[in-house]
Amino acid sequence: MDYYLEISSRCIECDNCRLICPEKAIFMDKGKYTIEPWACTLCNACTLVCPVDCIKEVSQKE
Repeated sequence: MDYYLEISSRCIECDNCRLICPEKAIFMDKGKYTIEPWACTLCNACTLVCPVDCIKEVSQKE
């Protein structure tokens, strides 16, 4: 089963996740932060710096 990270609507746009991401996989799209699954290596650095715990690992349904 494949996994990816997703940012929920609880995001307060603090920018911590985007700044810490070593792969630069997080960007602003249409007014909200998005994680590009093909660039994300699931290092979870973003989940550690999120003050509102809005980044979660989601399983991709096949």
